Amino acid sequence: MKKRLAIALMLGGSLFIKAQIGINMSAPEAVLHVDGQKNTAPATPASYYDDVVVTASGNLGAGTKSPKTRLDLRSDEHLNALGVGGTSQTASVAKAGAMRYNSGTQDLSYSDGSSWVTLAHKAPNDFVDAENSSAQSFTSGTQAALTNWTKKTDVNGNFNAGTGVFVASKTGIYIVSFTFSLASGTIGNDSRYETLIQTNSASSATNKVFKCVGSYPGTNTLSNRVAGGCSGIFNLNQGDNITVSLNQALGTSKTLDTDGSLTSLSIFGL
Repeated sequence: MKKRLAIALMLGGSLFIKAQIGINMSAPEAVLHVDGQKNTAPATPASYYDDVVVTASGNLGAGTKSPKTRLDLRSDEHLNALGVGGTSQTASVAKAGAMRYNSGTQDLSYSDGSSWVTLAHKAPNDFVDAENSSAQSFTSGTQAALTNWTKKTDVNGNFNAGTGVFVASKTGIYIVSFTFSLASGTIGNDSRYETLIQTNSASSATNKVFKCVGSYPGTNTLSNRVAGGCSGIFNLNQGDNITVSLNQALGTSKTLDTDGSLTSLSIFGL
């Protein structure tokens, strides 16, 4: 009886040490080997791309049968993205080393055990290139923002073409330049115009407005195509906005020229 028990224990111990579990396969190559598509062929490396293995050392591999770390997703299939979601847990509850994705700011952060720390990353610089062929009308003596732009480029999608409002995606230096051209017409005596680039920034580190002025002194009875432009450099905080405006005092209402290339706007974040 004792011999039988000893033999049974030896056999059981041997099975415990040597046993490998295969799912969807008959010849597992790790302690646990799952063949998702039931297509694993030892001579075909690509046949392991759908496999998941757990090795005797406790490493978990997805897409590879030879994981080198506790979690290894590396394979030549190049479909190895690691999905990280958001969490409502505090950093102290999640513990140091945890990671989360912030959908609002679109970045990753890690827990240092007491707070969530944003991982450094390089976001694309803002760049807007737009033109205006809207024939927008401007009343003499009244400042009005230029609206109804046509976007050519908007790298981060921060420019509202309808309202003409640009919102800075990150803190930094921004260079702004715009030109305008009015439809040909007569202008009043001693008339002028102002072009303005403005920000709503509350920061004391930047100018709030850049103005450029053009004047037409004396009597002028000929039709004229009035055109001008302005540029400025702003030190903006994330969320600050930029608008461009025209205040013409040429005697009568004026409209933008319908040639959109003559009224343009460029915004570049450094």
